[in-house]
Amino acid sequence: MTHTDRYGLPLSTSSAAALEQYGLGMDRLLAYGPGADAAFAAAAAADDGFALAHAGRGLVALFMADGPAARAAVGRARERVGGASRRERQHVEALTAVVGGDTARGLALIEEHLREFPRDALLVKQASSAIGFSGRPDREAYRTALLERLAPAYGDDWWHQSELGFVYHEVGRMAESRRLSERSLAQYPGNANASHNVAHVFFETLDHDGGVAFLEDWLTGYDRGAPFHCHLIWHLALFELHRGNVERVLEIFDRDIQPATNPRLAVMDGPATLWRLRLYGLDDSPARWTPLADLAARVARPGFVFGDIHAALAYAATGNTRALTALVDSLRALAATGHLAAEVGLPLVEGVGAFAAGDFAGALRHFEPVEPEIHRMGGSHAQWEIFEETMVVAYLRLGRHEDAARLLRRRLARRASARDARWLAEAEARAPR
Repeated sequence: MTHTDRYGLPLSTSSAAALEQYGLGMDRLLAYGPGADAAFAAAAAADDGFALAHAGRGLVALFMADGPAARAAVGRARERVGGASRRERQHVEALTAVVGGDTARGLALIEEHLREFPRDALLVKQASSAIGFSGRPDREAYRTALLERLAPAYGDDWWHQSELGFVYHEVGRMAESRRLSERSLAQYPGNANASHNVAHVFFETLDHDGGVAFLEDWLTGYDRGAPFHCHLIWHLALFELHRGNVERVLEIFDRDIQPATNPRLAVMDGPATLWRLRLYGLDDSPARWTPLADLAARVARPGFVFGDIHAALAYAATGNTRALTALVDSLRALAATGHLAAEVGLPLVEGVGAFAAGDFAGALRHFEPVEPEIHRMGGSHAQWEIFEETMVVAYLRLGRHEDAARLLRRRLARRASARDARWLAEAEARAPR
């Protein structure tokens, strides 16, 4: 008898316990729910020869920025997958490339694999994430095309709806994103992937009050130890920041972001919170920055540009020139190999260092040539726009009001932010007549 997962794909285990726990692990990982690793570990304990249970643990470890654990888990999967189905062997081969740092090869293997096995959801999810941080100029259009192409294979599936909903709000299709995400939540209320999309729609449509109401309610049922809690609570802090509730932002940061269980997200969401407070002249406490810089030194890995840039914010804000210089040197070495760092990562990191040192003209010399390419750093618009805002502040401090106004008008054409409108009024009032 051939056993399958809930997407109808073969699983090479005869253990009922392993099958049940693997299914739980899949759903929890796809939904960013708590306990995915425990479920995969239980599946492996029930059948140590079940390769995909070990591979699932590797995916969880990868998301948690634990590279050694990810490589060890995928290594165990490779040792055990020889007698499994071709689908499982290809699954493990692709993950081996991704976890080993060969993302381009891993993506190519996944895309080839999905032509035959489009319902291999864990690989689709990994491909979607990898594309989002790939640095491709067309990354969102490319990712949208991939997920739309696979949509017929998933039908009314709650996970695929939420994955497609994410790319829809990033390409401006807000109503479709919200519809898909709410449909996903109706089927699987604990899907943090879908609640994340709804938060983005509230943010992009400037409904900060609605965003707070939605997230505060949804988060009451979401475990604070879950791997995505840090990022969702960051979205709540962002809403509160735009509502002017600075004390609430700091409360969220101190309680939930800086000590988050997912160090990868803490290193990104923590600096993204504090840097905005610095830009807006609201808080600049060194005590809050220091633990983030220490954490970045432990978990950041040069070459993951999105992480490098946020680590740079922490190093620069704490005046840790040694760590910042080491990061710049590592990015220059990568740049020499043709890595994305040459085009986006290195200029942004050097610009951050100059800005934190008060060299606003120097910061802009790094930022301006890559302004149209900032989105290639990865992540969402809500994340990468922080560098546009850094440019606005640099322009204003240098008295380059016409340049500030140009950038602000472009931002306002996309989204009528109250803060941008205030900055634009300041720039226009001070611009030469």
